[in-house]
Amino acid sequence: MKTKNQNGFFHIIAYLFIFIIFVLTVYICLDVLNLIEVPEEYSVLHWISESSKEMTLEEGEGVLENTYRKVRIEVENAIDSSENSHFDMTQIGNYQSSQNPSNLEARNADFLYYHQLDDNAKIIYQELEKNLDNMKSGTYNIQFGKTFDDLLHQENGEESLNQSFQLAINALNFDHPDLFYLDVSKIYLLTKITTKLWKTTYEVEIGSSQGQSYLNVAFANENDVNQAINRIQAEKENIKATLKGDIENQIKGVHDYLVDQLEYDSTLSKDNIYNLYGALINHSTVCEGYARSFKYLMDDLGIPCLIACGVAVNSSGETENHAWNYVCLNGNWYAIDVTWDDPVIVGRGYVSNSIKYKYYLKGSDEFFQNHTEDGNIVGNANFQYPILSKTNYEK
Repeated sequence: MKTKNQNGFFHIIAYLFIFIIFVLTVYICLDVLNLIEVPEEYSVLHWISESSKEMTLEEGEGVLENTYRKVRIEVENAIDSSENSHFDMTQIGNYQSSQNPSNLEARNADFLYYHQLDDNAKIIYQELEKNLDNMKSGTYNIQFGKTFDDLLHQENGEESLNQSFQLAINALNFDHPDLFYLDVSKIYLLTKITTKLWKTTYEVEIGSSQGQSYLNVAFANENDVNQAINRIQAEKENIKATLKGDIENQIKGVHDYLVDQLEYDSTLSKDNIYNLYGALINHSTVCEGYARSFKYLMDDLGIPCLIACGVAVNSSGETENHAWNYVCLNGNWYAIDVTWDDPVIVGRGYVSNSIKYKYYLKGSDEFFQNHTEDGNIVGNANFQYPILSKTNYEK
């Protein structure tokens, strides 16, 4: 016959067992509903989902447990595909910039494209910018975790994030003309989609896909990149050593150096013709390389400058994609097209001053006769630019 003490002991054990079952039930419920953060090793759902598959999808078809969705960056080079001979320009009428209702402050010129991004694109841009040194490896991936989880749960959220990604990385590329070592067409937005029972979460990273390098093909590794950066910086210092006088004379000195030392590449077949390295080291480039070089040197001199994109009518009367620069001098913005100030001369000849400075510090009344800005560095982005002075610069 059980004693009173024995009965009390069994009651305590029963109550303790019930309490443990209750606590475990609450724990599992909170874990399942993602109401508490549980380390993976202690998560019931992690144990349940361990047998699920992982796969890489080119276009993100469907949603599976621990699925990876990959989006490739799109990039459009502002290629001047003409012969680069522009002596008798076809006139297309005066074009007044109506895209920008108010003038851009000179202090924002270094980050013109960044300031026009949406909030999600700015987050992406900022993280990419913070990790540029890490990205010299060509395989470093930037982790955003669940930053965009709420967005990706919304209708059209994936499309919205993809657009922000495209705009952010292209904006970074144009705000930073020194990113010659990155091939942005090889940089991916990777979304990990994890479904635990009825709960789906999205984690995002940007960078390499399956360990494939996103470095410019001309540079094999970080050491190559650093050596190239050192060569460019040395060339920059050599150029700066030749500059004299006030701000306008420094602008003119950089303009003249690029016109005298660079050659326009009509073959479109060489490495680095669209970037800073091809321009300053190989001295062979196209319009984008001219524009990037000019901004790179202006930035170092502290002179507000930006790369502008649009279309232009060449000497054959053909409309082509093109890139040039805007520079701020004495509080006013002026256009400079270094590419078209450096025409290809067939046979023996020379570039007269009337040709060499035809597109130097020009106002909108003259410059927009054959240039039309659109700000479409990728797709129909329609980035906006500062309003130019109507008249050309005069001392």
